[in-house]
Formats: sequence, structure tokens, C-alpha cells
Amino acid sequence: MSDILPDLSDLYPVSEEQIEAFRRDGHVYLPGVCSPEEVAAYREVIRTTAFASFGKVPALEDRDAFGQAFLQTLNIRLKNKGVCRFALARRFGGIVARLLGAEKIRIYHDQALFKEPGGARSPLHQDQYYWPLATEKAVGMWMPLVDVSMDMGPILFASGSHTEGFAGSHEISDASQEVFERVIREKGYPISQRSMRAGDATFHNAWTIHGASANKSKSLREAMIVAYYPDGTRVDVFNNASRVADAEAFLGNRQPGELADSNLNTVVYS
Repeated sequence: MSDILPDLSDLYPVSEEQIEAFRRDGHVYLPGVCSPEEVAAYREVIRTTAFASFGKVPALEDRDAFGQAFLQTLNIRLKNKGVCRFALARRFGGIVARLLGAEKIRIYHDQALFKEPGGARSPLHQDQYYWPLATEKAVGMWMPLVDVSMDMGPILFASGSHTEGFAGSHEISDASQEVFERVIREKGYPISQRSMRAGDATFHNAWTIHGASANKSKSLREAMIVAYYPDGTRVDVFNNASRVADAEAFLGNRQPGELADSNLNTVVYS
């Protein structure tokens, strides 16, 4: 199946204006990173692999804030060659390289993130609370696999919030929502959120405060996330339990100070 999936090795043209916006705001929206035909083909293998990984899911009302926000499964590229082809796409790595001004990019992890009809908001958070990467240049790509209207809960960002880096030890929860809402008010960060077509993508700095609104529609919001960092990055301190678990799961159990260059962290662009 993976042999007949579209080739994603060609490069997407990123303009100087888009690079400037990413560095200024901590995020950028790029239309049509994948064509409708490309995203439709990969959607099938991503959906199949994701639902096989979700397992038995409790009812929404029986989950905590994190569980009510979305269905999540990570590193599914290791379970399916087609998903792997998507996650390691040179096209995506090339975009990250352009945005960062880096020569070589490695993958951190991939995840399918589906928000069910009636799914709650995804509380505000910073990815780098979880990611033990000693760099200011880690990046997450968020790509919807279906058209996502505003009532389906697309990703949202606090523009400029990446500039101050670490904003406190807050795992994703109702408490993090309250803390970061206060930070956004105090700092005056504008909120950016938009509807997106399948195959569009956002790229954001791992320190950018972000979340998503609730899915008020009757449709499943399907998105694929891939995270990246520049080659040569070292493992950061383990200052919370999540970073310990992430290093084991996504960095081949590399330890603080070591190069983040395990076999899991394939070079996706050079």
C-alpha cells in the first residue's frame, strides 16, 4: 500500500514573508501543503492505524479534561509504512528547515489527534513543557485531514507568546487553561485561529502557547501532527516526569546533554 501513496519529496515554496511571520508570531499558516488528492490518500492509512491504536475509548463524560479534548495516539509511523512515509516526508522537513534557517531537520514524534463531536476544548499549553529538547527551534506541524470549520475546533495560537520561552510548569489541564488565559490577558497576545482545508498546515514554535476550541459540530475533526527539531540538538534537563517519559518514548532514552540523534529521530531533510 505504501508504494502507491503519493510522493511527498518535492519542496513547498515558503516565502520570506511567511518566514518573517513565523519568527514574529511563533506560528504560520501555509495553505495547500498537501493537495486534496494527496491528503485523501494518506487520510485512509492514518485513520485505519489511529483507530486500531485508540483501543476501547470511555464515554466522553467519564474522561478527564485531557481525555475529553481529543483522541490521541503517538508514533503511529512505527506501526504502518504508509503513515511513516507521511511523517518522514521531505516536503514537511524542508518547510521546517526554511522557517528555522537550519540545514538538517530530525523528527521528534508524530501523532494522530482526533476531536470527536462534542469534544471539549484542548486546554492552552506549551509543547516544550513535555519535549526535552535543548533548543528554541523545535517545531510542530498541525495538518487537518478533513476540512475544519470554526465550529469543529481548529488549532489556535497566542501570537508572540514564544518570545518569552518557558512560562511555567503546567501540564495540559483545566489549570493550564486558567494560567495561560491570564498570561495572554496580561501580555496582550492576540489570538489567531482560522478554518482550514484538508492539506493546509500550521507550523508553530514549541514555546508558543496554543490550544483548540471545542468541537461543536457533528463531524470528527481529524488532524495529524508531526514535530521536528534541528540536527545537532541535545537532550534538555528532565525537570518533570513527562520529559522523562518523552525521552524514553521519542528520543531512544537519550539522557540530558546527549545528542538527540537516536534511531527514532530520522533526518527528514538535509
